Amino acid sequence: MSKTSTLLDLIAAQREQMKVILALLIISGLLLALSAAFVRPGDQAYPILIIDIVLVAGAFVFFSGAYWYCTKREMND
Repeated sequence: MSKTSTLLDLIAAQREQMKVILALLIISGLLLALSAAFVRPGDQAYPILIIDIVLVAGAFVFFSGAYWYCTKREMND
């Protein structure tokens, strides 16, 4: 087995935990949207808000893609 196949097997084994992570990322996104209503460009918290949005969005895209791939892989097996 190749290293890539082994890594994908390890990720696929964590499919159920990805649901929890996705739920937490959705809640984090909602809280960031709430805080974005009170932070304006030029505030000291604005750069931190932008970094948080990028991190939460990136993690959501990664885990959504991984969950989709694991589900697709499970259905093919």
